[in-house]
Amino acid sequence: YSLPSDLNFMPTLGNGHLGYTVFGDAIFMNGVYNGPGGNSKRARIPNWLNISTEVCDRFGCASGGDVEVNGTSYEMDLRDGYFRSHTTYKNLGITVEQRTYPHKYYNRALVYEVVAKRLTSSSARVNSPQFLKLTQHPGTSSDAFEFVLLNNGSSSSSGDFRTLRGRTQILEFEKFQPNSQEIFILFSESLEQPLELEWPAWQSELQHRIIIAIDRQESVARKELQDVLQLSPKSLLQKHTDSWNSFWDNEFSIALKGDDVLELSQIVNAGIFYLVSSLPSLATNQENEPFYGLSPTGLGRGNLEADYQGHNFWDTEIWMLPIVTQFSLQYGKDVLGYRLRNLEGARYNANATGYKGARFPWESAYTGTEVTNPCCPEVAQQEIHISPDISFAMEKFFAQSVDYVWTCDTAWPIASEVAEFLVSRATCEEGENLCHFLNVMGPDEDHPNVDDNVYTNAVAKIALEFAEWAGQMCGNTSTELFEKWRQLSDRLVILKDDELNYHPQHQGYAPNTIVKQADTILLGYPLRFDTSSTHENDLHIYANVTRESGPAMTWSMFAANYLGTSQDWRAHEYFERGYKSYVRPEFKVWSETPLGYEGSANFLTGIGGFLQALIFGYGGLDFGRDGNKTAMYKRLSLTPPNVDEVEVNCIRYDVSKCRFTFNNFTSEIRCSMESGPGFEMVQNQKRTMLGKSF
Repeated sequence: YSLPSDLNFMPTLGNGHLGYTVFGDAIFMNGVYNGPGGNSKRARIPNWLNISTEVCDRFGCASGGDVEVNGTSYEMDLRDGYFRSHTTYKNLGITVEQRTYPHKYYNRALVYEVVAKRLTSSSARVNSPQFLKLTQHPGTSSDAFEFVLLNNGSSSSSGDFRTLRGRTQILEFEKFQPNSQEIFILFSESLEQPLELEWPAWQSELQHRIIIAIDRQESVARKELQDVLQLSPKSLLQKHTDSWNSFWDNEFSIALKGDDVLELSQIVNAGIFYLVSSLPSLATNQENEPFYGLSPTGLGRGNLEADYQGHNFWDTEIWMLPIVTQFSLQYGKDVLGYRLRNLEGARYNANATGYKGARFPWESAYTGTEVTNPCCPEVAQQEIHISPDISFAMEKFFAQSVDYVWTCDTAWPIASEVAEFLVSRATCEEGENLCHFLNVMGPDEDHPNVDDNVYTNAVAKIALEFAEWAGQMCGNTSTELFEKWRQLSDRLVILKDDELNYHPQHQGYAPNTIVKQADTILLGYPLRFDTSSTHENDLHIYANVTRESGPAMTWSMFAANYLGTSQDWRAHEYFERGYKSYVRPEFKVWSETPLGYEGSANFLTGIGGFLQALIFGYGGLDFGRDGNKTAMYKRLSLTPPNVDEVEVNCIRYDVSKCRFTFNNFTSEIRCSMESGPGFEMVQNQKRTMLGKSF
């Protein structure tokens, strides 16, 4: 592949602990932010792994004229998890391959490798003394850290490594972060000056590697670097590729069958790769640190406003979590565990804004307090739906994991506090059986300061009902508390225009008014709140007024929702619209907005919506809570255009892993569990026990 004209669309690599964009000037570390309040952003570490190799001799270094026509290729190897370039110097009879990757098992380590080979058939100037010249391109110095050189290093073989200590400059919020964050960076060798590697003429191959290890604890980074350097280059790469291969083979992958599916298959699996690259590896050399969440553009970006500063939004729970959960239930627990660890920050946020319970901030980073950009205070004030979004996501996770212990330990403490916030935030009419949320903003951010946004009210009703159920299930006996939540849920207004049989997005919404993105249509999928003819009319009405520059996941949601209606054929157009204009061709990197519009790169939110449309929309699959039990919902499946069959190698349900294969109108799902009560199938009123496998 050639390079994109905009290098912002180079692949972003990561392992949940560290991340960076190929050829970029920044490395980022999980949970490390710098800056006060809304100016908090991922703390940029100069990208000392951005290294280039030149072939030189006593006459100088090779130039472009020495490279064969189209002699440099670039490849993102999704299965093995590394980026590489390969250059053929035809006039010199030499090839140079450069590889870069964050190690998936040794996840404190970043690796750069170069392998240069002489072509045996070449009659080039082999008698000239040659060497490789390695040069770092880390970018400018970082304004996020105060770096101190602790040790200049003398010999990596003796464990005397070049060592930097970095401390972040500015606290996010002193009440919840009394001290600066500290990191340690160890180098296998220094490249402060270009490194020259002698290459004798008799030697057919020259290989070299640079390792950088980063952690909050110097001892952890040191052990990682020492352990890595004990391995041969081949063994180190093999350990990394084995970890990635295990993920694809045993945890999650999607295979498409058909005559013209290569491009779509690459987009699907690149999307999976970029998503999982921001998640912590499940098997690592040393224990993982706590996970600080999924931001819209991932771990390898975050010091720019275009990268949303590395903050967490509703994107995490609504758009990415349903897919992340399929990778591993542990990933779901890691993502939602971030919310539990920051529950105190959400309580503070509610109290500071005059409410009770826990109000999760629209944007959160290290402390879990509000860090929305100062440009947009109305967003932080009005997009209250993020709190019930989190409760909804926890109910969905319970429905798939069937983990009652997790529900009581993690979900119930959050859901109860969110319910208390919703009660305190609502406005109820005296003498009327009606309650409202006033002065809010729904997902459609083009319409601030509205009343009774229908998505906000619907997801709040779901959150209140889940809190009541979880409290009873977990042993809380406060009937007064439950009654308070139930009354609000029952009285919350859900707007409906009976004449046109649709849901107005908010009070005063005029038909044909342009909206930014999917909002009211989410009442079907993912909320499962209304799947009636009213919802189908919602789709028709809002499809015609959603602006073209809307974010990628909007069209994926139109696709997923149309697939559940009598006009499922409309889904194909929206499914293709949801990715064809958003994915840059070279490395299948997503943009937030279509070609021709400015938007974020490596947009994981769009990937999440796209994969949901494929698995749950076309596959006709969903999960939900049915009283004290959980349910896997299944309807007729379809396949996207030109696709004959879709095979998902792993869908999680309870303790079982299910293999899910579907085509047009037929599907097969194979599940088994080693323990537990077994599965029961319900069709209309008929119940059939399936045992521990089906």
